[in-house]
Amino acid sequence: MVLFILLFFTLNKLVFIFYHADKIFTNSWSDILMLFVHALRLDLSATAYIMGIPVLLMFLQSLIGLNLFNYIIRYYFYIIIAYISIITGAELQLYSEWGAKLNYKAIKYLSNPDEVINTAGVKTTVVALFFIVFQAGIGILFFNKYIYTHLQKLDKNWIFPFPYLLISAFLVAIGLRGGLQQIPINQSECYYSKSNDLNVAATNSFWNFMNSIYQNMSIDTDKNPYQFYTDDEAQKTLKGMFEVSKDTSIMILNNTRPNVVLVILESWSADMIKYTQGDSGITPEFEKLCDDGFLFTECYGSGDRSEQGMASIWSAFPAQPEHSIISQPDKFQHLPSIVNSFKQAGYHTSFQFGGQLIYGNIKGYMWYNNFDVIKEGKDFSGYPEGKLGIPDEYIFAELNKQNSQSKQPFFNSIFTLSSHSPYDQPMKEVIKKGGDEKPYLNSVHYTDKSIGKFIADAKKQPWFNNTLFIFVSDHAHPTHLHTDPFCARHHHIPMLFYGQVIKPEYRGVKYTKMIQQHDLAAILLNQLGLKHQEFIWSRNMLNPYHQEFAYMPYSPDGFIYMRPGNEYSIDLFRGGEYHHNYITDTTMTPQLLKEGKSYLQEVFRQYLEH
Repeated sequence: MVLFILLFFTLNKLVFIFYHADKIFTNSWSDILMLFVHALRLDLSATAYIMGIPVLLMFLQSLIGLNLFNYIIRYYFYIIIAYISIITGAELQLYSEWGAKLNYKAIKYLSNPDEVINTAGVKTTVVALFFIVFQAGIGILFFNKYIYTHLQKLDKNWIFPFPYLLISAFLVAIGLRGGLQQIPINQSECYYSKSNDLNVAATNSFWNFMNSIYQNMSIDTDKNPYQFYTDDEAQKTLKGMFEVSKDTSIMILNNTRPNVVLVILESWSADMIKYTQGDSGITPEFEKLCDDGFLFTECYGSGDRSEQGMASIWSAFPAQPEHSIISQPDKFQHLPSIVNSFKQAGYHTSFQFGGQLIYGNIKGYMWYNNFDVIKEGKDFSGYPEGKLGIPDEYIFAELNKQNSQSKQPFFNSIFTLSSHSPYDQPMKEVIKKGGDEKPYLNSVHYTDKSIGKFIADAKKQPWFNNTLFIFVSDHAHPTHLHTDPFCARHHHIPMLFYGQVIKPEYRGVKYTKMIQQHDLAAILLNQLGLKHQEFIWSRNMLNPYHQEFAYMPYSPDGFIYMRPGNEYSIDLFRGGEYHHNYITDTTMTPQLLKEGKSYLQEVFRQYLEH
C-alpha cells in the first residue's frame, strides 16, 4: 500500500515534468533524475498522513474479521486518489501563471467555479480535467488490481493485529515528521537545485497543499485581521513615516566594491555586549571588533524566530505576529533579495550553516534566492557534531576557506548555530553568572571565541584588506538582565560593520540612531552604490534625514512600537491591553498608536497579497 502511494506520487511528478517540459528539460538529465531522490522523504511524509486511517482499519479488519472495513478502505483510497489528482491536475496551468503550486489562496477562487472556468479558458480547463481523470483512472485501476485484491485476503487473527498496530503506528508517527531528526520535515527537504522548476517539481503537491491550508487556516485571506484604518489612510501614514526631505548619507567605506562577509548570529541579544547597554565579559572578542568597527548601538530585531529574521535580513520584510512568510513558498517568491542585488553587481555568493536548514523552510527560501553555493551540516565531513549540528568554530573555518576559494568580489555568509539550545558547544563552562540563562551565556561566549579566531585567521589572507565584515543577530533572546518579552529591549540586537574598508574616521564609531534589522538592505546597498528601492520597508539610516522608529510584533496578536523617548506595547488579542506605555509626550500618543497600527496593517496586507 505504501509502495502504491509512492508510485502514484511519482506519476504526479511525471505529469508535472512533461507538462512543463520547456522549463524542466533545460536542465541536465542528472539534475532532473535527482528530483526523485530529493522528493522521497517528503513523499514518505505525505504517505504517512494518508496511511493513518488505513492502518487503524486494517487492524480492526484483522481483529474482528468484518469485511466492511475493507470496503471503507477501498472508498477512502478512491477519495484520496481523486483528491490528489484534482490538486495535481489543477496546478499544472496554475504554475505557469503563478509560479507556485496549488495553495490555500486558490480556495477562494474555487468558491466561484464559473469565474475560474471563464478566466482559465476552455482549453486550459479541458487539459486540467483530462489530467485529473487520467491520473485518477490509473490510480484507481492499479489500486483495485494490486491492492484491494490482497486486502480481501486479510483473515481474522487474534495475535497479529496488536504487534502490527504498534509497529505501524510507530512508523506512521516517524513518517509524519520525516524521520528521527530534531526538526520536522517541510518543503525545504525537496530543494536541491538552482532551478526553482526542479525544486517545485520535487515538492509533493498533496503535502504542500495541506500544509498551506494549515499555515493559513487561522486567517481569512480575504480580510486583514489588523484592518484598523482604510488602506489609503494607513498607507498615507506610512508615507509620512518613510518620507525623507533630502539625502546627506554618511559614506563609511573607502570603496564601493569590497568583498562582503555576512555573519548571522543565532539568538544574540544586545545584553551580551557592553557597548549596547549589555553585560561585560561575555563577548570580549566581539567588543574588540567594536573598538575598530562601526557599531549600530540601537538596532532592533524584526521578530523572535530565525525564519522571521531571515526574511528581514535577506528580503527586508518585517515580521508578522504569528506567521512567517518564508515558511510558504508561494509567498516568499514575491520577495526581493539582496542576494540578487549582489549577483547583478558581479559578486560570487554563498551561504553556509552547520545544522539542518529545513527549520522554518529556510532551506527552500535560500535555494530560491539563487546563491552560487549553499552548504548545510550534511555537506561537511570530518567535524564533530552536537545535537543540532557542527559547532561554530568549524563553520567559521569553512567560511574562511570559502572566502579564499571564491572569485572576488564575493558575498559570502554563514548562520551560526551554537548559541541555540541545547547549548552543547565543545567548551568548558567559563561564564559563572546568569542563573537559568548561564548555559546560553556560555554558548554566546563560545561563539564569540570562535569569532576571534575567525578574524585572526582572516587577517592572514590577501582578501582581508578589501573585505567588509557584517555581524547581525537573527533575533534576540531572554537574558539574565531582563525577563519582560513585551518591551523593546527584548528585541535589542547587535549589528556591526568591521574591516579595513571602513574609512579610518569611522572606525570605533558607536552609531546611536534607532534602526531595525531590515534596514540592513538599504544601508548596505547604498554604501555600495547599488539600487535598493525595491526593499520598500528598508531605510538607509546612514542618511540622518530618515525618521527613527521601530516596530516589533509578538505572538499571538501584539506589537511594540517605539520612537526615541517613546515606546508602547499593545496586546490586540486582549482587546488593546497595554503591557507598556512609556510616552514622554502624551500629546503624541494618538499619532504613535496610529503609526504602529498602520505599520502592522500594511505589513500584513502585503503578506496576504504575496
